[in-house]
Amino acid sequence: MFGYKSYRFSMAVTKDQLLNVYSGAVKRFRVRSVEGLVLDIDAKHLRQFKTEDGIYGLFELTTTADNKFLKITKIR
Repeated sequence: MFGYKSYRFSMAVTKDQLLNVYSGAVKRFRVRSVEGLVLDIDAKHLRQFKTEDGIYGLFELTTTADNKFLKITKIR
């Protein structure tokens, strides 16, 4: 997409770690993209990917050219 940026990253968050999100102790996740960039992602953007076991997989974050959140897609 023209003018947009995308970043791929892996996540492995256990169900016990997700309890910290629900309790309000964790509001953001810090991940490292496959290119090596550190990304801070608001936990609310990852809710759609939670399962009984947690959040696992390879994801792609898409932002505007000035790094405003657009979407996250699960790749696998």
